[in-house]
Amino acid sequence: MKSKIRILSLIGIALFVIILSRINLGALVDILSHTSIVFLILALMVNGVAIILKSQKWKIIVNSVRPDFSLKESIKAFFVGFAFSTITPAKLGDFIKVLYINDDRCGLGTCISTVVIDRLIDIVLLFSMAFIGIFGFSLIYHIEILSIGTIILIVAGILAGLYIVLHRPLLSTLLRPFFTIFVPKHLKNRVTLYYDEFFSGLFTFYQDRSRFISSVSIGILSWIPPFIYGYLLALSIGIDTGVLFFVLIIPVLSLLDLLPISISGIGTRDVALIFLFGLKGISPEQAVAFSLLYLFMSYWLIALIGAGVYFRYPVTIPEEMA
Repeated sequence: MKSKIRILSLIGIALFVIILSRINLGALVDILSHTSIVFLILALMVNGVAIILKSQKWKIIVNSVRPDFSLKESIKAFFVGFAFSTITPAKLGDFIKVLYINDDRCGLGTCISTVVIDRLIDIVLLFSMAFIGIFGFSLIYHIEILSIGTIILIVAGILAGLYIVLHRPLLSTLLRPFFTIFVPKHLKNRVTLYYDEFFSGLFTFYQDRSRFISSVSIGILSWIPPFIYGYLLALSIGIDTGVLFFVLIIPVLSLLDLLPISISGIGTRDVALIFLFGLKGISPEQAVAFSLLYLFMSYWLIALIGAGVYFRYPVTIPEEMA
């Protein structure tokens, strides 16, 4: 399974190579060489606000099972989780964060539930924002990126997935065949314990209305900095489309990052940006320049910080998570 995911992720790399072969590389280098450092610094500051908000959201969730977990610890785990998610398709490496809260007070299954809840909130908000962006494009540019029928099917799928995750008997029924076939006999008791802990953590959080509302509210608020951040990155290379344009495209780009055919959105994001920026008359070279800046500033730079944090505060990865 892992080998298949790795092969799929190479599709994005192949797309990126094809794009580079078809654009003016000299013009691309020239655009990047004139990048404004001032706007880059401003963009970093705005992205820092986004990181704090996302870390605060997870802290609130974790506090439902570990009240002593601090914002500083959450930020540290965020950087490490981000570093691992950058090199894994669909950001699966983010689950390493559980090891920064796993102890005698918080079992592994309970810790996993906090990351799952955090991801569920992010995914629901992401799809909501993406649909707003898609609707905005159809309204402003008269382009149907997704049909109404497709949107309805996706929404129905999300709602069905949420219902299954939150409905323990149904989820147990669906998972039982996989548990019987794929889980080795000597691990069945341990996996059952994790499963029980997972649902315990899940419902402990959802029963606390104030924490639920707070985390969702901060999740919504955390979408504001990325719009400004994208706009500032564009300004750094002379692209001025207005903030509203990034309100439309940033959720779409984030949605593409979840596809298992690319790592860190390489290739898929470039294709999307060439098309989307093209609507504003922006050249493919400028679109790719923005994409490269976005890749470095939004992924590799944060991942490098995360790697440094990981080596400063290392954790042992259990065999069952490897």
